[in-house]
Amino acid sequence: MSLLLSAALALAAPADEVSACLEVYDLACARKAAEALGTTPDDAAARAELAFNLGEFAEARDLLAPVVKGDEARGRALALYEQVLSANRGFRAEVRGDVTVRYRPGMDEVLVDEALETLQASHDRIGPLLGGAPPGGVRMELYPTAQRFIDASSLPAESVRTTGVVALSKWTRLLVSSPRALGRGYGWKDTIAHEYIHYIVAWRTKNLAPVWLQEGIARSHESLWRQDEPAALTPSQQSLLADALAKDALVPLTKMHPSMAFLDSADEAALAFAQVSTMIVHLRNVGGPQAVSRVLERVRAGEDALQAVAAEGAAGDSAAFMAAWRKYLEGLDLVSKKLAEAKVILDGAGDDYDVDPLLGHRADLARFARLGDILLDAGRPEAALVEFRKAAPANEPASPILAVRTAVALQALGRTPEAKALLERAVADYPEHAPSRVALGDLYLASGATAAAFTQFRAGVDVDPFDHHAQTTLADLYAARGDAALAERHRRYTRILQSDR
Repeated sequence: MSLLLSAALALAAPADEVSACLEVYDLACARKAAEALGTTPDDAAARAELAFNLGEFAEARDLLAPVVKGDEARGRALALYEQVLSANRGFRAEVRGDVTVRYRPGMDEVLVDEALETLQASHDRIGPLLGGAPPGGVRMELYPTAQRFIDASSLPAESVRTTGVVALSKWTRLLVSSPRALGRGYGWKDTIAHEYIHYIVAWRTKNLAPVWLQEGIARSHESLWRQDEPAALTPSQQSLLADALAKDALVPLTKMHPSMAFLDSADEAALAFAQVSTMIVHLRNVGGPQAVSRVLERVRAGEDALQAVAAEGAAGDSAAFMAAWRKYLEGLDLVSKKLAEAKVILDGAGDDYDVDPLLGHRADLARFARLGDILLDAGRPEAALVEFRKAAPANEPASPILAVRTAVALQALGRTPEAKALLERAVADYPEHAPSRVALGDLYLASGATAAAFTQFRAGVDVDPFDHHAQTTLADLYAARGDAALAERHRRYTRILQSDR
């Protein structure tokens, strides 16, 4: 705790102290302040606020309800507590050490082991890079649907539907949607790490870091729980950046406030994330991995965030830092071909074509693909190929789901090398499209390339863990690798998925 905060708290009432500590994500400080609470309505409200931050929603409601008495702010807080309690109804908690994951029993049980492991690895590997993680552990809630996440997060539903934000660090907890919330799944484990980084950054900076800095650090560091270097930009992110650079249409840092969730579209949000991520990667390149921790210390002390970044990355000259970052971007070998972004479709509202990055936006082309499916199901792969070719745009990479369907037709005609080449291109263009990964994995497995097959099935399950075939095959591949424990884990997942159908 800073001297300034300590001095302010020394003059505050205990109830105000609790709120001030929670505002800066300091649970230890809030708990200590709560020891001095008395029996006034303000004290009851402070106890309720602390209970809510600790995930004790029923207790928070019960503490606050008797002292609302027409107080507007307390009435809003009570409504929030009741809404979050409802969104968590039926949840179960799994605790390992200082990590707690709350989830709804059923299909989401297949997420729990790896969610706990991801959080622990994030604490162990990423925390030290940022100057240390908050004491007292971390709590996460896994919401089975986007609607439950919306109810629990207090985000406007339209913002979630526009930008696809399905996870938050808020109220000293992590709120994360199940991959089921998006029809195509998503990289949920890196997202868990991403939100935990937000928690660390908020605590380390007394919640003073602006959104662009928080998101830049979180996005550039989110893969470090599983590897030593920041992950490369996806082809889609590269395409967005290349286009924005060519048009001089980068998203201003000021437009990212107060949240990426309020940007104009999913494309604009993806571009903004790519921008701030590369800013922090550039900072690490010129100042070393610990430069980020030093920036957080500067921001905690009250320094302007961009000035703090410039102090560590450009001798204090913010204009020079931004110019050097721009030059860094222009020196990257960015994919410039046009790659589509999938529409945000929540809670199973669309089919495979609706959630496809390309055909989800092109009903005219999807019509041919759907006809090809009918022909394929009727045992007419040659005719299906004719329709699938009509569904492929002339000057863009093929859609990933169309690549999967076309590969099935090609295999039926004995043209397996063509099918494999097509799926390899689809995976390179759209690496987070799980069906392409699984289809390619099946081809590799059939040819005896088990190591390559394992890579694809592991990547596919990391995006969509609810694919029964992928989980079954992954269990067999772990067994073949001699890893009996992980083989049994994934066999258990297949039983969970089978029983919850």
